[in-house]
Amino acid sequence: MSGTTAEQLPDLEQHRQIEHFLIEEAAHLDAGRYDDWLALLHEDFLYRVPVPLSREDPALDRYDSGSEFANESKSFLAMRFSRIASDHAWAEHPAASIRHFVTNFRIQAGDPAPGPGAPRWTVRTNVLVVRARLPEPPVLASAERHDIIELSHGSLRLLSRDVYLDAEVPTDSQLAVIF
Repeated sequence: MSGTTAEQLPDLEQHRQIEHFLIEEAAHLDAGRYDDWLALLHEDFLYRVPVPLSREDPALDRYDSGSEFANESKSFLAMRFSRIASDHAWAEHPAASIRHFVTNFRIQAGDPAPGPGAPRWTVRTNVLVVRARLPEPPVLASAERHDIIELSHGSLRLLSRDVYLDAEVPTDSQLAVIF
């Protein structure tokens, strides 16, 4: 692991707990258990999806630093999920089938939280999300996620998630999914 020092790496038990946390977090989304998923989020959670850029020069940034497809707080996501559960979200009835495949866990110690004793980790994963809703064919979306996870009051909490889509022009179905 070039560029990574031993102090930046979590111990094996922390790595296992963080990986398990993210797998369970994805399972909540797949099953439509949005209240359970929201309970895993830190109160200051922020979900961002920057706009991908098509660049000729591979040295230039692949994502726009000023434009985002999503910039959503925990409270906004809670409102979004309560709308989906209501009788007014006709486009979501019947609900689509969603599967998250989360791989390539890369975990390192993050910047310390303000205040004492709240360790943080920066976790980078690759994710493939499949969304299927008949009669349309399944839609695939792949991305890299950058999560910040904090140990808060004895439990892991997701503090932020940045999603770097691989598609330069994502579809509405791809953007409708929480990665």
